[in-house]
Amino acid sequence: MKKVQINILLFAALLTGLSACLKKDAMNIDPDAGTKNVVEFANTGDNLASASSKYPRFYTDLGTVNLGQVATVKVNVSYSGTETASQDITVNLALDTAALSLQKKTDGTKDTVPPASVYKFPSSVIINKGTRLTQVEMTITISSDFDFNMSYAVPLKIASASSGTVSNNFGSAVYSFGGRNKYDGIYKIKGYVSHPTAAYTGPFVADEVSFTTTGAASIGMKAQPFFNNGALSTFGVYPVFTVNADNSVTVTGLPDGGMAPSVSDPNYKNRYDPATKTFYISYSYNAATPRIIYDTCIYVKPR
Repeated sequence: MKKVQINILLFAALLTGLSACLKKDAMNIDPDAGTKNVVEFANTGDNLASASSKYPRFYTDLGTVNLGQVATVKVNVSYSGTETASQDITVNLALDTAALSLQKKTDGTKDTVPPASVYKFPSSVIINKGTRLTQVEMTITISSDFDFNMSYAVPLKIASASSGTVSNNFGSAVYSFGGRNKYDGIYKIKGYVSHPTAAYTGPFVADEVSFTTTGAASIGMKAQPFFNNGALSTFGVYPVFTVNADNSVTVTGLPDGGMAPSVSDPNYKNRYDPATKTFYISYSYNAATPRIIYDTCIYVKPR
């Protein structure tokens, strides 16, 4: 009988010990231990930074933008305390170019801070008493200094806070963004290509071809389609179409590869029809044995 009682007592003690452990785990952490009341940048969309990056990187697609237009990038600042903020917390923001330089090294990005005429962010924000989060806006102006070919990012840091501890890893954040001009999109191309000797002379249709923004009024096509013995293929020429004030179009080449196109038919008027969102283009390349192209590019949908 004594042996049974001893075993019961031991079993009860074991259960008590397990219960104590479970209770501590459920609490997760001791609220009086470690860093608390942290002020930091909260997520604004997906964090696109790599695992090796110290700071987060958020990207905002500005959509289709025109010169003079103003867009916004959301900036979330949070208070990660054991409770909500016990008082209004003033958080001072500043540019952090060192954070951007570090991220370019770790992630291999090519982001650069835009000209001062392009962006503006508030120098301070307030996390109101009884809350944990405040959201403010950084304004992006599509000024004449805005370069659609650049990868822009504004790196921000929490310079100081009237209460709480500034986070080590989320005390800075990189806010990158990009926009597209009104010509950017997916086009259907109906065209004709001629060659003095090769077999790929003749008409073609390419249903979905991407035209990407290269400037305020220009788009580039990274592969000229054509039919090669009945099969759709592409040339290694990358034309850029720039729409002029009178809707005439100048054809040049992308700087990152391909052979530069030239105008071969002086009687053909390269132009853009804004009513139907259609480009009418003719150009050629390779002066020795010129490939002469006639493209009708019809807008289909956003890219």
